[in-house]
Amino acid sequence: MAGMALLGVSVIGGLGAVIGWLVVNGPETVAERKARQPELTVAVLEDGAVPEPNTSLDNMPAKEPGSHDDAHASADGATSEHGENPGSSGQGEHGGADPAAQTPAPAQQEGPRFEQALVEETEKGMLPMVAPDGRKAWEVYARPFEGDTKLPRIAIIMTRMGISRSLTEAAALALSPEISFSFSPAASNLDDQVAMAQRAGHEIFLDIPMEPFGYPANDPGPYTLLTSLSAVDNLNRLESMLGRTVGYAGVIGVKGSQFTTDEEALTPVLSVLKERGLMYVDSAATSRTIALEIAGTIQLPRAVANANIDDNPAVAEMQRRFAALERTAQRTGYALGVIPPLPLTIDLLVAWSATLAERGFVLVPATAIANKQSLR
Repeated sequence: MAGMALLGVSVIGGLGAVIGWLVVNGPETVAERKARQPELTVAVLEDGAVPEPNTSLDNMPAKEPGSHDDAHASADGATSEHGENPGSSGQGEHGGADPAAQTPAPAQQEGPRFEQALVEETEKGMLPMVAPDGRKAWEVYARPFEGDTKLPRIAIIMTRMGISRSLTEAAALALSPEISFSFSPAASNLDDQVAMAQRAGHEIFLDIPMEPFGYPANDPGPYTLLTSLSAVDNLNRLESMLGRTVGYAGVIGVKGSQFTTDEEALTPVLSVLKERGLMYVDSAATSRTIALEIAGTIQLPRAVANANIDDNPAVAEMQRRFAALERTAQRTGYALGVIPPLPLTIDLLVAWSATLAERGFVLVPATAIANKQSLR
């Protein structure tokens, strides 16, 4: 009985499907569907005939010269050549034209000043080189020294510039242009910040992080030059940093208490700096550094820090180190201090440097004491 019932249901279901197919695909239904389908008729033109325009683009008014629509968006979609964000609609919140969006964008900030003859194009960027006529970056980009050459000279390099753009700007505006700035290769918008410092008159150096004692717990960053790397790997890292910007006179070794005691690791690096026409400043992270001896042997322009001010300076300690710089300059004729960019250091440096002349010293850019200090 159950089987008979199941057979009956199957037969009835099958008949229902057949009837439904006939209804959907009957002659009248098919005709109606065909009538509703869109048709496209394409005219076949004779040879040489010009077709009529079939798009509204052909009838749009021409753009006015200089309009924002003429700007070409950059490959990554960040900004146009006029400094406009391509993702901005230029409309107000109600869909109308936004008057602010129609204001011409300010001109882009110029990049660092440099001479084309002093750089070479490489896959790592524009690297410094000795010009065909023999000119070198450390001489061309040096801030001219026109002070009294008989007075004891004191130079100051403010390192790790660029990590904070606001501090870079504050230092550039507040400090004497005789103070040299050394920028971190890890800084963002490095070209713009270097250009800002150049316009304020400061000569430029580049920080080169080197392996300190206690590495890797004490790690200066991903491009740190290491004694455990081959010379090729260290030079690749060096060139990657040198290619980050242009217009600098030299480099300063940052940290480096371990690296600057290893002749095998250090010599190739200093040799490349010499070949590229740069000056080297040793931060004297350790009294055991051999950088000055190697630099003297290969005739690399050089200087060494006589005092370092750390990241947590007390006012009394900073004043003590400023006094130590003065004593060194009085005794030897030359002294160099290395200072980080902090609100406190900027303020104290402004006040201290303003009184140097009355005490018989002259503030000079770092290049003005190149090769002047004793090797020990």
